[in-house]
Amino acid sequence: MMKEEKVNYYLELISMPEYLPYDTSGIMNELAISDDDVAAYQHQKAREISLTPVEKRNIIVKQVIKPLLKKNGFSTTGLTWYREIGDSYLIIHMMNSQFNSNSTGASFRFHISASKKDEIKEQLSKQWIYNQACELNQFDFLPYCGMLSPYYSGGMYKIDGYKNFLPSNRPIEQICRQIGADFETWILPELCRIKSYENFSELRSQKLKQHESKEVKLLRYYYAAQSTAANPNEASYKILVAMKKELGLSEEAIRAHIDWLDICRENSSFTKVDAKEWALRTSLD
Repeated sequence: MMKEEKVNYYLELISMPEYLPYDTSGIMNELAISDDDVAAYQHQKAREISLTPVEKRNIIVKQVIKPLLKKNGFSTTGLTWYREIGDSYLIIHMMNSQFNSNSTGASFRFHISASKKDEIKEQLSKQWIYNQACELNQFDFLPYCGMLSPYYSGGMYKIDGYKNFLPSNRPIEQICRQIGADFETWILPELCRIKSYENFSELRSQKLKQHESKEVKLLRYYYAAQSTAANPNEASYKILVAMKKELGLSEEAIRAHIDWLDICRENSSFTKVDAKEWALRTSLD
């Protein structure tokens, strides 16, 4: 095999569940490849992709988010959009992960809050107050708190990044279509009905109740199962058992939507790890 073929074979092999997260230096030695060879191959594959994760995020903001928010009455300053609602402002602020890169992908979220005008005026140069006591994020508006979205990652949208140790590459058109639908179908219709600070406070209370639904608790458990299945040791198993008990989930409930784990798997870094058996194992405790 040529060196590139050896590296590709190595990366395919070590992304298999039986090799995670164990020391694979023996395989590397057998194939006569080095860490530098692996890094060079990963960088080469990343260069073959026409748009980086951050470039895709920028396109989404420019071509999807800004036009939609402007159309729905929001003004903008930087990565903050705002609309007057009586004596207050409805504010949408976009925040990016500080760890964004080709390998980690581009992660970002939208903080949605309401602030009184007099509170805003107290700030120099019109610096916005992001009121965490009266705040939601974009996934609070989506069914099941957005946890079935192909771009869900712990409360943030995530674009691309490495999967199975190699760069992933979702089509930008697909990403724009999905995130645009999130805003047009779920987020903006509800925000446009907000007429006051009190309206937003009531909406926030309603949305936060979703987090206590059986389905969202199941999805939290499934994501935890998918994450710990990549390192299935006694400590991670105890964490999963404790979470199952804390969430009050029965074996019947876990089995009811077990196919949702396929979405959790596709959203994970190691898509070859099937966590269904691992998730059901806790029924023994």
